[in-house]
Amino acid sequence: MTPMPIRHCLITFAAFALLSAAPAAPLDWAFPGAGTRGAAIPPTRTYRLPGAAKSFTQAEIDDLTHAPDWFPNEHPPAPRSVIANAGGACGYCHLVTGAGRSENAQLRGQPVDYIEEQVRAFASGARRSAGPAYPTEYMAIVARAVSPADLHAAAVYFSSLEPTRHARVVETATIPRATPEGFLYRFDTTAREPLGKRIVEGATDAERHRLRDPHEQTIAYVPVGAIARGAALAHRGTADFPACTTCHTARFLGIGGASPTYIVRQLAAFRARTRNDPSAAPMQAVAAKLSNDQIIDLAAYVGSRPAWTRSERDAAMAKE
Repeated sequence: MTPMPIRHCLITFAAFALLSAAPAAPLDWAFPGAGTRGAAIPPTRTYRLPGAAKSFTQAEIDDLTHAPDWFPNEHPPAPRSVIANAGGACGYCHLVTGAGRSENAQLRGQPVDYIEEQVRAFASGARRSAGPAYPTEYMAIVARAVSPADLHAAAVYFSSLEPTRHARVVETATIPRATPEGFLYRFDTTAREPLGKRIVEGATDAERHRLRDPHEQTIAYVPVGAIARGAALAHRGTADFPACTTCHTARFLGIGGASPTYIVRQLAAFRARTRNDPSAAPMQAVAAKLSNDQIIDLAAYVGSRPAWTRSERDAAMAKE
């Protein structure tokens, strides 16, 4: 089998080992909803994060057209489409730092043309979620509203930033009791439940996550042994298909250190063929062969990897 061009591998958010098992049932646990609505918070209530020189009201935190920029000294000047945009600020969901959250993609370090391509795919409907009522629907609205110039400016900005690892990945048989909240899970440490065959990802500090703190990270609980099984699949592949490293290199360019549940959802979308962006065809063929267990193992391993670097990305693309 001829290896895919490295650009196609790099610019796909979730490409992994290729296996022969038949697709299984939907991965519903990977699509936690917004959760129950709590008591209304006064819009004038003001918040300040530790170490932040700025403060924001609840109304500002809820305003999707303006991104709360808690630490402006920690990133280069961001274009208006990232900070404030009438159709929706890119930095509201993906954060001004571009690190993303469990419910969406990290944009840091992704190639400019890939970011632009994916936004156009959301706008056209070529890229959709494999699960119901997920923020992908809002992404499509924003994608249709953004101008080409603003999109390009945002893509250039995000592409210039170094990727970071999203979550701490922990193997375990039981987890704190988990309930959906804000498109991930809130953990109740006073009780425990079996993890089973799932990946359950939640904020280490639910309030900081609610306030869109770019310093807050998540913890992703994965089944015992998942990381080792995923490593074997990712590095060795099978008799029928090459290893993931054939395309993404040993550093897993484009995907290493991504949110494990984000990886699961992208593989589910490729498998369901709701991701039909221009570079999706190779991954559709891959994901069609993956079982749910294999998706879990691959997401656990790739999510546990260190983040790749822009210099590694540039070196790989120069070899095309």
